[in-house]
Amino acid sequence: MAYTDTQHTHKRLAGLTGVALVHIALAMGLAAGLTIKYTQAPPEPRLKGTNVKFEIPPPPPVEEDIPEPTPASDTADTTPSVPDTIIDLAHNADFDVDLDLLPIPHVPRVDTSVLERGNLRLPDPPPTFTPRDPIPRNGPRGWLSNADYPRRALQRGWEGDLTYALAVGKDGKVDDCRVISSTGHDILDSTACDVITSKARFDPATDRTGAEVGGTYRGTVTWMIPED
Repeated sequence: MAYTDTQHTHKRLAGLTGVALVHIALAMGLAAGLTIKYTQAPPEPRLKGTNVKFEIPPPPPVEEDIPEPTPASDTADTTPSVPDTIIDLAHNADFDVDLDLLPIPHVPRVDTSVLERGNLRLPDPPPTFTPRDPIPRNGPRGWLSNADYPRRALQRGWEGDLTYALAVGKDGKVDDCRVISSTGHDILDSTACDVITSKARFDPATDRTGAEVGGTYRGTVTWMIPED
């Protein structure tokens, strides 16, 4: 029994000792915790930067307002349409265009007065005439005679051939006489023109339509002293 009690007592002492050691360890840990100083790390410095200058681009050009398409009805064609492209010719004239234009054919004008009851009746084409020069009515023989020979030319024996041109009006009368080739004597030239202008009469000239127009007549005169 005594052995048994001693062994039991040793076990109790060992248990109490273990408990005491645990409490001592806890007490020491508590005391150590009270003596430990907690130091907080300093805050990190704020980042230092540099000022950056940003260039703001100019606003885009203002475009013309394009009217929004009118909503189509249910029955209308729903095919999407593309707006027409606007071409500025003032800024797109960097090219030359050569156009070979064909001549426009002449179209005769139709007189509406020839329309009869809805049927087109073209007028008869105008008659075509061959133009002709003035035709003498009373000559040229008989325009000049020996009696018209200037006395001064007879006395001096002047003779010669004259070529003349007459301007004849549409009334058939001579408007002017021009010497083309002279006799060499003014008195013979002027006498021939004066006499012919006063005596000559013509059928006036005509054009392609048959109308009477002014014209030109050419002739010759030979001044020769008559024999006795």
